Amino acid sequence: MKNIIGLIVKVDNFKENHLSIFIYSNLIGKKRIVVFGGKSKKKNPSFTKGIVGEFEINKDEVCVNNSVKVNFNWFSFNKYQLKTIDYFCYIIERLLVVEEKSSQVIDLYKSLISKLNANDFYLLEFLALELEILRVAGYQPDLKKSVVNKIFKETLLKEQYENKEIIQFISSDVSMQKAFFVFLEKVLLRVLINLNIKLPFSRSETFNF
Repeated sequence: MKNIIGLIVKVDNFKENHLSIFIYSNLIGKKRIVVFGGKSKKKNPSFTKGIVGEFEINKDEVCVNNSVKVNFNWFSFNKYQLKTIDYFCYIIERLLVVEEKSSQVIDLYKSLISKLNANDFYLLEFLALELEILRVAGYQPDLKKSVVNKIFKETLLKEQYENKEIIQFISSDVSMQKAFFVFLEKVLLRVLINLNIKLPFSRSETFNF
């Protein structure tokens, strides 16, 4: 038996009353596990896409026990918030396959859910998570001075910026956050095109600017 903290990124039906779920964990990457009886009313709420849980998995890759660690108030979310959950589950499921122990994806996802549950403005958390997903997937954007100056139309002196520095830099300026949102969209779409992956809906559906 092994216990894994992971994010449910995809849920499929498996035979008559069972589920096949895909979870993402920093320690194991993406993994498919089976939940027998997962479609029952008792079990099903614990295996919803977008939930972070702890999963006890046996040697046959069957989930024998689980507990919810982070849930979201989907019944109170607007359509943009619901699309945000769908969006991140989709790109995590498609881009993040192997383990990455330095990954902050789960922690940043939790921060995003906290903002969504509180109905707070969540653009900064959205950008931090998206940037980390690109880094962990091996598609870290180039944040050198010339690029950053062009994004924000500022004259910055540092030659190269770390992801955390950029997020801190734009943390109190919504107009800069929106500019970085546009930049990351171009980066992400280029990555998806190169991998022959098509988003099931427009990324712009995650926000109402």
